[in-house]
Amino acid sequence: MQNAVVVMRVLRMPPMGKLVVEVNKNRYEKWADITDENVKRLLLAAIGELIVFADGYENLVEAGFAPPLTKAAEPERDLAERQAEFMASLEAERAALRASGSTKSSGFMARASLQPGHKAAQVSSEPLSVVEQIDAILQRYLVSNPDLASHDIHLRQDGSGGLRIIVDGQSYQSPKEIEDHEIQAVIKRALQEWERS
Repeated sequence: MQNAVVVMRVLRMPPMGKLVVEVNKNRYEKWADITDENVKRLLLAAIGELIVFADGYENLVEAGFAPPLTKAAEPERDLAERQAEFMASLEAERAALRASGSTKSSGFMARASLQPGHKAAQVSSEPLSVVEQIDAILQRYLVSNPDLASHDIHLRQDGSGGLRIIVDGQSYQSPKEIEDHEIQAVIKRALQEWERS
């Protein structure tokens, strides 16, 4: 590493272990302390590169080192509570469709499914159910994760309106039942993204 340039130093200060950032021999305890716009740009670029180095912000969130990106801070709810709300929303959606006498709605996005080996998506005018919306998010995460690409993972609604998680042909009712923690985490991320949308 010839001609290496020190961009910043990160120091942990006793006694409380507070982090301090040092740039050009100037120390900053918080972002508001920085008045030089060039230093701000330099630090933002470096911090952005560190996030990329850590395999993205979501990786920091999953490891418990950063808060999830949300529009408004809300306490982390228990998984069972979120699942109960999810199931209630499925029931409400099904009841509304039955009451309207139709399974079609122009207010929802069209269903598009791409089967393995097909080159074009088949589009139908039926709305995406909540389970299908979350499964679509999950599939996007799976495609971008080489460690999970070899697994066949889908969310499905069973005949009674319940949630089924299919992992390599094995059926589960809850992410907690799945032994692979990485698969649990990606399902949780998909659910969190759907809740934020």
